[in-house]
Amino acid sequence: YGLSHNLEIKDLHNAKPNDVSEMLGDLLEKSWNQEIDKAEKQNRKPKFVTALIKTFIGRYIYCGIGLLICIIL
Repeated sequence: YGLSHNLEIKDLHNAKPNDVSEMLGDLLEKSWNQEIDKAEKQNRKPKFVTALIKTFIGRYIYCGIGLLICIIL
């Protein structure tokens, strides 16, 4: 394969369940809906950045701690 054959669908592997964007999309949608509810209660506009931070901050903290440990060791 490569130069002598075209890439076909059968050549591709299925994505792992954790790699499917549906899971992240659902988490982001949940955070966004919570941000909308909170903004309505506080009489302000919802901020998409807040929903993004709530969705991904845990992953970044986890990676940051791992990176810090690697740097220290």
